Amino acid sequence: MLISDVIGVRKLFETSPRNYYFGYVKLVPDKDVLLPPFTGKVVKSLLIQANPSIEEVFSGRYSPKPIHVSTLIRIDGSRRVYLWKRYGSKQELTMRLGTGQTTMFYIGFTEDIAHKVIDALMNLSDIELFNAKWSLIEYGVEKYSLPAEHIPEQFSIDNAVAIKVEFRTPTLLLDPYKTSKYKRFLPLPGIVFSYNVGDLLRMERNKDYIETINLLNAVLNETYSALETVKPIMYIYEGKGYPAIIGYIKYMIDWDLVEKTGAQKLLENIIVHASIMGVGTSRANGFGHVTTKIIRE
Repeated sequence: MLISDVIGVRKLFETSPRNYYFGYVKLVPDKDVLLPPFTGKVVKSLLIQANPSIEEVFSGRYSPKPIHVSTLIRIDGSRRVYLWKRYGSKQELTMRLGTGQTTMFYIGFTEDIAHKVIDALMNLSDIELFNAKWSLIEYGVEKYSLPAEHIPEQFSIDNAVAIKVEFRTPTLLLDPYKTSKYKRFLPLPGIVFSYNVGDLLRMERNKDYIETINLLNAVLNETYSALETVKPIMYIYEGKGYPAIIGYIKYMIDWDLVEKTGAQKLLENIIVHASIMGVGTSRANGFGHVTTKIIRE
């Protein structure tokens, strides 16, 4: 039996629950808009204009940041197009939104800053930005208390064979083992969810944390197609190109180990947390937005 079966599960239910919030916002500009090639910055600017006190959340003392935003998302019928540009693209470096074209973004945040974020969302109408006036169409917010014994059905892994994680915006993986100038690009589950383990269980980089990371690597197995479905890319940020990953990965669940280690609730809570707060680093700037899907038999 793994040492981590004691650590991960015990830490999960020793941790006092706190409230996390996940929301969406839909907006329209009153004229054609030219936007920068990575629109996570636009989302930040909209929120700060709506409530200037939220600026300290993005730039202040918080570590890790208690907020996550996606990039802007253009709504084209049933399609959702996340607005960011690849470095080296032959197309122009600006992003375009047409007059009255609906756009949206997702946002996740913790109870510590809920009052500031809710105030910003309520005051997003008539924001002047990029030579256009932005009007709020609708927004919605859901509350989740984590860690939780009872998980919403869409995140339950009962009768599941795999977990699919889709990296919707460029993702910068967090090295769970050390702080280093060298980045991680292989999407092992313990690396993908390393921020989520630390934030959910209130862990620093210590023995218990590393054992929990190792537990994730043991109970979730990446498939042979991972290096085809997860792509290294270069994105544009402030005029320069930087590496990240995009795409999707499927992790097969090793149920023998899950049952031996009692890790089911830990996995489910991590999936919920990642769906709300994103994965990796720079989540407050629009990076690491993911969606998750439970694949059942």
